[in-house]
Amino acid sequence: MQDNTSHATDPGVVGPRIAERLGSMSGRAYSVADIRVLPAGASRTTYALTITDDESGESTAVIVRAAPAASPGEGGLAAEGQVLRAAFAAGVPVPEVLDLSDTADDPGVLGFPYAVMSFVDGESIPRRILRDEAYAPARAGFARQAGAILARIHAMDSAATGLTAVGDPLEALRTQMTREYDHAPAGLVLAIDWLSRNRPETSGETVVHGDFRLGNLLIQPDGVAAVLDWELAHLGDPIEDLGWLCAKAWRFGVAEPVAGMGSRADLLDGYAEVAGRRPTEATLHWWELYATVKWGLICGKQAARYLDGTERSMELAAIGRRSAEQEFDVLLALGLASPLSVPDPLAEEQDDLTSEDPHLAPTALDLLESVTAYLTDEVATDPGVSGHVRFHTRVANNVLATVRRQLVLGERQAAASRKRLSDIGVSGSAELADALRDGTLSATDPAVQAVVTAEVIDRLTVANPRHLSQPDC
Repeated sequence: MQDNTSHATDPGVVGPRIAERLGSMSGRAYSVADIRVLPAGASRTTYALTITDDESGESTAVIVRAAPAASPGEGGLAAEGQVLRAAFAAGVPVPEVLDLSDTADDPGVLGFPYAVMSFVDGESIPRRILRDEAYAPARAGFARQAGAILARIHAMDSAATGLTAVGDPLEALRTQMTREYDHAPAGLVLAIDWLSRNRPETSGETVVHGDFRLGNLLIQPDGVAAVLDWELAHLGDPIEDLGWLCAKAWRFGVAEPVAGMGSRADLLDGYAEVAGRRPTEATLHWWELYATVKWGLICGKQAARYLDGTERSMELAAIGRRSAEQEFDVLLALGLASPLSVPDPLAEEQDDLTSEDPHLAPTALDLLESVTAYLTDEVATDPGVSGHVRFHTRVANNVLATVRRQLVLGERQAAASRKRLSDIGVSGSAELADALRDGTLSATDPAVQAVVTAEVIDRLTVANPRHLSQPDC
């Protein structure tokens, strides 16, 4: 008799136990054909398991998600499984939950929480989905298909999910990201002010996926195969999901507004075909702007994890500067800015920066450029380097480029900023944002809006000048 209480995570133990469990549920005898551990978060272990029916020889692939460090009932898998089962019943393309053990009185066959789900093949990397020719048919029909899928999500039986409501969306931002909301940069403050003054009528309260975008979808050449990652699901206004999908951050530089693959009209038409009602363009616009503000606050929250010492991650540090992209995007959406082409200062000669007395050559810029060249020419081109290291090499190059641009432009930008902020009676970026928050400065004053726009453009010229030329659609 197997010891179900042992916390054995070895694939050689997990595979046979899951195969025996699935066999007992179906009245069949299964053998393990293959099992491997997939990359996952620190608190979860994911196994890809192939089992074979001993009688028919038919093979079946399944995914086992486990929480080895959690006690039964505390793995978070029961809630996720409940939502997935409700989604499956509603006709949403999701993996089918085949077995689940995450209750206080049931250690299951592994001794710790786990869920077994059907395997769904597909691509989740946005760059491949948006560019590879194999996915051209999927791209052509994506917006309408996404609308239909979201309508099915919003028709789910909310009582069967166990989800709770988030309440007022702007108040949810304040309570979920209090520090970031209370210290949001000026561009986001302008957008929050506009959102508070232009609230649309509610579209009801339904299940909301909460993170419906490329990266959380499995795409096959003919379309969406599965909706993944339901950890942020909640009850709320259904148009939140549509606005999140249309946010510029999830277009990855492609012009089409719906995840870089389609039009808003097709998204709304696909939604209406299933839901029986078509959200208005104005309501979608509000939620799209809301999504951009939310992502800007999330960027700040992620950077805070680095700044607080919670996680010493270069990627988290880098993303703090990305909030300038969201500031510029909300200014575009509000008609306060237009796309503009700004030359990358690193492409220009810096004759005035050749001397840094008392330091001799090479200059600080020269030293940073040498590190960039090493990462680009040696690390990134090394065939033995893993994909993980390649990705972080690109992040490191972006960080170095930001620092180099700030060295080139910092003094000039600081002088210009002091002048324009002084003209409207404030002395710094934080004071500008505070004055907008408390009403000392009017968010609708064209002179104030012009100053905010200039500040954001300067920040983005340092952080990512290419983003300034990307149009809003």
